[in-house]
Amino acid sequence: MTEHMTSNGEAVTRIPASEWHYAPDLPIGNNPLFEFPWRADRIMSYHRDYWLSLSEAVIFMALALGGWGLLRGPLGDMSVFAAGWIGIVYALNFAMVLLFAGGFHLFFYTLRRQGDDRKYVPQFGHRGGGRFTFGSQVHDNMFWSLASGVTVWTAYLVFLLWAHANAVIQTITFGANPWVFSAVAFCTGIWVAFHFYWGHRLLHVGPLYRHVHSLHHRNVNVGPWSGISMHPVEHVIYFSSMLIHLVVPSHPVLIMFHGYMLALSAIFGHTGFHEMLLGKSRRMMLGHFHHQLHHRYFECNYGSVDFPLDVWFGTFHDGTPAARRRLKERLGP
Repeated sequence: MTEHMTSNGEAVTRIPASEWHYAPDLPIGNNPLFEFPWRADRIMSYHRDYWLSLSEAVIFMALALGGWGLLRGPLGDMSVFAAGWIGIVYALNFAMVLLFAGGFHLFFYTLRRQGDDRKYVPQFGHRGGGRFTFGSQVHDNMFWSLASGVTVWTAYLVFLLWAHANAVIQTITFGANPWVFSAVAFCTGIWVAFHFYWGHRLLHVGPLYRHVHSLHHRNVNVGPWSGISMHPVEHVIYFSSMLIHLVVPSHPVLIMFHGYMLALSAIFGHTGFHEMLLGKSRRMMLGHFHHQLHHRYFECNYGSVDFPLDVWFGTFHDGTPAARRRLKERLGP
């Protein structure tokens, strides 16, 4: 294990190859908006990368804007539940999961276009085993993602679009309320992280873990299809984050963006690769090393780096050997 200094004078750790095939500089951090005293340079850098680069947030907002712009006409009257517009919403969500989970799997795992460069572990998934539905990790993950994940996600989205059409939700537009619209978009990731921590921690309680969450944790070595491969009960808990739009002024674009932050970000975060290389100098961040640590060590990193509840409740693992020792001490013999 070696240390070096970054350009801003902070010490980071390089881990030995035996620990991970690839890992980012350690220790990993959290959203500097919640680190005190505030450092303006770190806050600006973090949110610049979040909103002004080829990032998940930018991609998902573009999808939400484009999707709503294209579909609001064909969707028609959403004030009444009807198979027509519900089917369109379901088909869109199904296509998004196929595009991203299927596309990443094809690129990284079937064609191996990036080899194992930037891959956290050298193995490319589990070949089979009785713990997987159909005896296959990929088929297991595809089934639970598409049959349950897309269905539950769509149910929440359809309900919220119906609520919007019936004025149950206080509607805003960017043109009339640019600051409120932007604030809701900005806070979406923070709310997702807050909600995810508590729901996820609940799912690690004995019976819920054994009968529900263990399905997701079949995936120790994760892949793109692992992202929303969950038990239906877990999907209900996970996507319930979207119900915040019943009390927060909102718009269909923001609701769709929220859904993508849940469904598609999980797919990005479970690719098993830290970055997607787009040429010699360009790259796109993908994997969430914070969550990769959870899949290896289980009882840590229940939330995400966007809201530091793991730090505040003593469940944060920053990837260093010292954090691993603290985890062992916390769990006991």
